[in-house]
Amino acid sequence: MKIGKYKKPIAVTFALVFLCAGVANAQIQAAGGGYYRAGYPTVYGSFGQASAAQSRMYDQVKVQTRKMSERDALIKKWGPAAVEKAEREAAAKGSRPSNPQIVVPPPPVVRNYGVFRPDPTVDTGKALADALGDTPEEKALIKQIYAATKVEYEKEAATRGWKNNMAAGLTFFTVTAMTVNHDAPVPSEEAIQTYYKVMNMALDEIPEMAGAANKEKQGLNNTLVGFSGMLLAIYTDAKQNNDADALAKSTQLAGMLIEVVLKTDPENLRIENGQIVMQ
Repeated sequence: MKIGKYKKPIAVTFALVFLCAGVANAQIQAAGGGYYRAGYPTVYGSFGQASAAQSRMYDQVKVQTRKMSERDALIKKWGPAAVEKAEREAAAKGSRPSNPQIVVPPPPVVRNYGVFRPDPTVDTGKALADALGDTPEEKALIKQIYAATKVEYEKEAATRGWKNNMAAGLTFFTVTAMTVNHDAPVPSEEAIQTYYKVMNMALDEIPEMAGAANKEKQGLNNTLVGFSGMLLAIYTDAKQNNDADALAKSTQLAGMLIEVVLKTDPENLRIENGQIVMQ
């Protein structure tokens, strides 16, 4: 993870240009909401059906990761063309497999439950500022960090074909939080792309997501982007100033947010065989 004084710190290869260059270290820490204040879980849990459904994400991610690992093992043994053919045959009811040795489930149904239609009236910057900031200065700084992060996030999401999809916000948040929590290098591009696919599949396996309102999904996704920006701002500032105490607190905040969002112990989030795995 490249560290600069608000000059393109990298996480999930999203280049974040923080507009708050030169802001005092104390202000950045204050914008973190004292690291443990109730504002983070309160704002996260305010999205009704979307946040309630999100509580089931952990189990589904594990299931989808296992399925993807099993599929990768089959591809390694038989090749992608043979596995894809077996999946098509499994999807066709009554069809006999041409190679009985390749046992696969039908390909998953693509439902796109994480996709949402954006609503211009959703003001996540204000929601985060009101939940996390105490003073007008803190609120202004939080809005500034969110706005800068969101602009660069949207550029990268559009480039990747991830636009307006909760799977993208979850991927961005996961990689940012695990990087900060472990003070570790950013996962590989392949790991990030695989995790996004896993998140897409996991969201499609949560029926409650189908009934979540667009505003709820958009607000939740934006909040994850905002959390990521806050983490990066605090973490980057601590690294730039060689502040061991602030660095420790930023890793603690990342751990707390992993527990709030992904419902798992931060130690369960690991890189294994080059991939992101939630144990």
